[in-house]
Amino acid sequence: GKFTGMCGELASDPVATMILLGLGLDEFSMTASSIPLIKNILRSVSKAECEEVANKALTMDTAEEITEYAK
Repeated sequence: GKFTGMCGELASDPVATMILLGLGLDEFSMTASSIPLIKNILRSVSKAECEEVANKALTMDTAEEITEYAK
């Protein structure tokens, strides 16, 4: 298969990263200072949990709803 990745500060957001992983992205580029937090979070959740978060986000109608869900 092909790798799908994300560059930029969105990959530094813990919930966004879980959503992106749940949607199938498998490479993330972020500032070095963000790596420890994201690494710890991704090690503490399963891919299935990320897929659940992504599926829930996909049912929402607006970015505001997703942002509120992410809090």
